[in-house]
Amino acid sequence: METSDELEKIKELENRLDGWETEEDDAGFKSQQTYRRYLEARDWNVEAAEKILKATIDWRRETKPQHVVCTYCHAKPGYHAMRHVGFDRHDRPVLYSNFAQCHTQHNVVEDAIQHMIYLTENATRAMPAHVYQFVWVMDFTGMKVTSCNPRLARAVEQITSNHYPERLGACVCVNHGPLFHAFWKAVKHFIPPTTVRKVHMERHHEKIEVLFSELFPDELKHWLYEEIRLNKLHPLPKQQKEFWTTTHTGHDTRGCKSYVEKYLNNLQLDEHKSKCNTYLPHPNILDDIIEMKKQ
Repeated sequence: METSDELEKIKELENRLDGWETEEDDAGFKSQQTYRRYLEARDWNVEAAEKILKATIDWRRETKPQHVVCTYCHAKPGYHAMRHVGFDRHDRPVLYSNFAQCHTQHNVVEDAIQHMIYLTENATRAMPAHVYQFVWVMDFTGMKVTSCNPRLARAVEQITSNHYPERLGACVCVNHGPLFHAFWKAVKHFIPPTTVRKVHMERHHEKIEVLFSELFPDELKHWLYEEIRLNKLHPLPKQQKEFWTTTHTGHDTRGCKSYVEKYLNNLQLDEHKSKCNTYLPHPNILDDIIEMKKQ
């Protein structure tokens, strides 16, 4: 709940943005929630928030992120494994990523940013009205030296900090080892302190259990435990490699049951073709659903 001072600053920022128009199909971007996020990201400094928000509006007009698709995933299924899998106890979308499931760890700046924009835009579409953040569970099983690219990390951080401030609610890191710790030490200095404080790095099962129980409802918590367990197997099972498919039985690698039922089984393909504000899942999950409906 905003204080009277915060409400005044939100109104002042709104007035300062008068005349800075968005694209017609991006009109919902200028909202009270957006103003609040940008003010939070700049410690409620109206001038600083105005500067980066105007830059974001220009960026959105030029980049049109509401239309961005991950061409890399469409061209090579499994190029990126990061995907939306459910919601936490506060109704925030939960994204899960695992290095072992990625079909490449030689990412470049362009493909990483493209996939991150696609996921963030679609996670936003799945957020209830009172929610403006998502949670990211990073599973470092399978991480290789080629994944440690400071230039890539810097570029992604710049996009998220400048154009998606305060979207990240929490980042939970599991199965991390010395390779990641060395990488984290190298990149931590250019990540905003507010973001660093949202990163939870747990190694012991008991602490992970406490954190997962605090954040996630039982259904999603158990899904994450099973997904993490299966992604540690050697060799990696086919169903884990092809996490986007609907052909397997038992554990559904696409996400927890409630997410699959609401967002995948009921996906309206006609709307996805005609409306840019329709929620879409991971590109390969989308492709698989489209192929299934053709049969």
